[in-house]
Amino acid sequence: MLLAMKCGGVFAAEIAVVAPGSGFGLSLGRHIVRWLGMNGVKADFVDEKTISSGLKGKKLAYLVMPKEAQLPAMTSFAARGGKMFAFYSDSPKVASFFGVRMGAYKKANGSGQFSKIVFAKTAPRGVPSEMVQSSANIFTAHPVQGRSRAIAMWHDRSGRSTGDAAVLSSNVGWWMTHVLLADGDEKAKAQFLAAVAGASVPGVWSYTEFIAKRKALREADRQYALAQKPRPGEIRAVWEHSGQGLYPGDWPRTFRELQRYGITDIFVNVAGAGFAHYPSKVLPPSATFTQRGDQLAACLKASAGTGIRVHAWIMCFTGTRGTSARLQTFAKKGWRVKSKKGELTEYLDPSNAELRQYLLSAIDEVTRRYAVHGVHLDFVRWYEGAKLPKNATKPVGQFVTQARMKVKGIRPSAIFSTAVFGKYPSCIAAVGQDWQSWLDAGMVDWMVPMNYVEDGKKYASLIGQQCGTPSHSRKIVSGIGVTAIESRLNVRQVIDQIRLARQHGAAGIAFFDLDYTLVNDILPYLRLGLFKNTAASATKSHGKSR
Repeated sequence: MLLAMKCGGVFAAEIAVVAPGSGFGLSLGRHIVRWLGMNGVKADFVDEKTISSGLKGKKLAYLVMPKEAQLPAMTSFAARGGKMFAFYSDSPKVASFFGVRMGAYKKANGSGQFSKIVFAKTAPRGVPSEMVQSSANIFTAHPVQGRSRAIAMWHDRSGRSTGDAAVLSSNVGWWMTHVLLADGDEKAKAQFLAAVAGASVPGVWSYTEFIAKRKALREADRQYALAQKPRPGEIRAVWEHSGQGLYPGDWPRTFRELQRYGITDIFVNVAGAGFAHYPSKVLPPSATFTQRGDQLAACLKASAGTGIRVHAWIMCFTGTRGTSARLQTFAKKGWRVKSKKGELTEYLDPSNAELRQYLLSAIDEVTRRYAVHGVHLDFVRWYEGAKLPKNATKPVGQFVTQARMKVKGIRPSAIFSTAVFGKYPSCIAAVGQDWQSWLDAGMVDWMVPMNYVEDGKKYASLIGQQCGTPSHSRKIVSGIGVTAIESRLNVRQVIDQIRLARQHGAAGIAFFDLDYTLVNDILPYLRLGLFKNTAASATKSHGKSR
C-alpha cells in the first residue's frame, strides 16, 4: 500500500499534523501523529509557524487550535485540493472558512457534560460508533446549510445527548469543537483519525484491512494472555486520578469493575495542597466536592464488602488543581518555588516549615476522619525544574518521617506508601528524593516507583535495581505506565512488565491509571491468565500480613 511519495530522496508523508511548537498544543499534535501511526498511517509534524512550507505536497492536514493568521496558508492548501481537520479553534473567521458557524464557549457542568462523542451513520466509513473522553469545555459550533453538517454529538456521563455538535463535516474537511485528549479510549481515537485519513487520501488506510488485522491481533493477544500463570498474594493496585471513579457519580460501578478484574487496592486522588474532594477544615474545597459531594466517603462506602483497599492519595508539594486565587495565596506565603529561569511555578517548597505543617495537618485530618486502608503520598519531592538548595533531601525525608508518624499514630494498621521517581539514584540530584534511604530506615510500608517506560530492557533495569535486596523487594509495588505521559503500553507490554516485576520479587504492581483503556483493553486479558481467579486470595493474604 502506497503511504508516501518520494521527495528529494526521502519519503515524505502525504499527511501533516500542524500544531504549536511548544506547550499543550505541541503535546496534542504529537498524540495525533502517534495515534495515526498506530494504524500504519504516516504523518509529518509541522510547526504552525512554518505551515505554508509544511503543507507543500500534502493532501490532508490535522490542525490543532488553528488561528486566523494561518488562513492564507489554509486557503491556498484548499485550492490545491487539500482537506483539513480543525481541532478547537476560537476563530470565527476560521470557522466561516470551514463552512461552520461558531457559537459560544461552553464549560462542562458537574455531571460530566462532555464525556462521550457519539457518531451518526453519516460519518466516514470506519469511524468507531463512539469515543470516550472527559472534556472540560468546548467552543460550540453549528452547521451551515449547504456547507456543513454535524456527524457526531456530545453525550454526558449518563449517556444523554447534550445537543452540542462534537464533529462537523464540511466541504473543506472536518471541524471538532474540542481536541482529542490522551485520557483513554486510545484505540477508538486512533481508528477515528485513520478513518478520516482514509476518506481524504485514497489508499492510505483500508477499513477492511483494519478489521482483519484487529481480529488477528486480538486473537494473538488472547492466546498470549491465556498462556500466563497467576500469582496469588500479590498487590494489584491502580491509581485513580480524577478522585471520582471511572464512572463519576457511581462509585459502586467502579468497584464492581475493579473486583471483577482482581484489583486489590486503589489510590484515590482526593486531596492536595490546593484542593480537597471532601469537606476539609484544612484544605480548600474542590469544584468536584462542591458539585458532587464527599468523594472519599462515597468511595469508602462503595468499597465495603469488595475486599479492595482504599488509599487516600494526597498530592503534597504541588499546587495542582488549586484555583488561581489559592495559588496567589501560596505565592504570598512564599510557598511556591521558582524555575531555574526565575519563573514562579505551581510547585511548592519542601523546605518551608509552615507548608510542611499545613500538609501534615491535612494528613492528620483525613486519617482521623476516614477509615482509609492506607495513605499514599505523591509529589514528596522538589520540582525537577527548580534549582535545588544544599541538603535538598533533608526536608523531604523529614516530611515523610513526620507523615508516617501521623498516620501510624492514628491508624496503626494503615498502609503508608509513597509514589517516587523510578530511576535511582539520579532522583536524588534531580528532585531531592532519596527514597532508598526511606526503605532502609523502614519509613514506608510500600514504595511505588513510577516505572513509566515502554522499552522492556529499561523496565527490567529499573525493577532489578529497585528490588536489589529481599528487604527492598518485599516493599516494592512497581508502577506501570499503561496510559502515562511517558509511556503508552499495549497488552503484551503490560504482561511482560508484570512478569518482570514478579521475577524480581516485587510485592506487586500499580497501574497508571484507571481509565477506559485499562478497563477495556488491558484488564480483560490479564484476567485470562496473570490475574485468573486470584482476587479473593490476594486480599486475604495481604490482610493477614498486616
